[in-house]
Amino acid sequence: MFLLKNIDYLDHNFVHQKNMDILIKDNMIEKIRPSTNDNFDDFFFECNFEHNPEIIDGKNKAVLPGFYNMHSHVPMTLLRGYGEGLSLQDWLFTKIFPFENLLTAEDTYWGTLLGLSEFLASGTVSFSDMYMRIPGIVKAIDEVEIKANLCNAITDFGPGVKFAKTEAYRDEIFLLDYMKSNPSRKIIADAGIHAEYTSYPEQVLQLLEFAVNNNLIIQLHLSETAFEHEECKQRHYGKTPTEYFFDLGVFQQKCILAHGVYVEEKDLKIIQQNDAVLVHNPASNMKLGSGFASVGKWLDFGVTVCIGTDGAASNNDLDILQETRLAALVQKGLKKDPKLLKPEQLLQMITINGANAQGRKNCGLIKEGNAADLVIFDLDTPNMQPVYDLATNIIYSANMKNVYLTMVDGQILYRNGEYKTLDIEKVKFEVNRIKNEKLTQLGL
Repeated sequence: MFLLKNIDYLDHNFVHQKNMDILIKDNMIEKIRPSTNDNFDDFFFECNFEHNPEIIDGKNKAVLPGFYNMHSHVPMTLLRGYGEGLSLQDWLFTKIFPFENLLTAEDTYWGTLLGLSEFLASGTVSFSDMYMRIPGIVKAIDEVEIKANLCNAITDFGPGVKFAKTEAYRDEIFLLDYMKSNPSRKIIADAGIHAEYTSYPEQVLQLLEFAVNNNLIIQLHLSETAFEHEECKQRHYGKTPTEYFFDLGVFQQKCILAHGVYVEEKDLKIIQQNDAVLVHNPASNMKLGSGFASVGKWLDFGVTVCIGTDGAASNNDLDILQETRLAALVQKGLKKDPKLLKPEQLLQMITINGANAQGRKNCGLIKEGNAADLVIFDLDTPNMQPVYDLATNIIYSANMKNVYLTMVDGQILYRNGEYKTLDIEKVKFEVNRIKNEKLTQLGL
């Protein structure tokens, strides 16, 4: 139980509310009221507090809904800085896939822990992830107690290979069994298709049937590069990747579509009409030379937009604050329009849009009755002063050093540089051990 005393916050409309008291009971936001100097005994009694909560002094601080990183491959922290200076196709097939083939569930466990440390330090409370060796990832998330939507995507199994015979299928069954045994929904099973160019139609249809039967959201990469986009049209009689997946029936399920750099207007109509979500990943798209997504056009078509970092091997960090600032600056510069992507729009992309896309009810906004998934910023630093507009300062001035506290379901997981549920020194030791082990196996 906590009382955030005399703290500023951005409300459900992202309007700056000053000097408020926010009471947190169990995993929920119990009560929000203007701060007073009154005796709190009556207030606590009114809110059914059996014991006085821990008081967190909100002076020179602001609390926001925790952030959603909507596209990542979190164990790829193990490949941070590996395979630099390559196009996406060369990067994947000459560097990333060979390295990943050597990974074990223990490796993904340690790589995930390293990624989660970055998430918590930048205010991320939940993420959508597509990766392999799922048991190791789940073990790490279970220990740290962050939230996540997970899938192991079908990836180029070859024609005739049945989805039910793959590791991806086994991992999906593992996730579904985990959810039955752990009904808190901190971890939600999604289904995954890596991309059009790394799958076959028969496997996509099998995966789709599995997703429909189990009511799963589908994550996939879409039109990330010009090569991918145009090659799909050559292979499939002029169909874009969006049209290809639409014709296969994929959009009957809720879809989380990563990248979308080369989506066309006809694609945006399909995406909007089917309530799919596009996830913008500006750092990865630029670093791999993939290009610049036209996010302003996405919004013009009424598409729901989220933001993701992608994996640390192509970014090279998982800092959602930096990613969001970059998203704003790139669009303004690219379109020569400083009015594009207002701070409130960007905050919506990394909070309530992410929560809705993941299927998490009562999340993503600070309001009574919502989950206490929160990030507290320290405003008492030179880079955050003065404050004319709080949302603007968060987007354009804040960085990881300003994140004072990250809370998930009313539990503090990170405060003032310290992790409550992971041993960061041990994590760093283990990921460097894994790095050296894999380089030896690769003969490097």
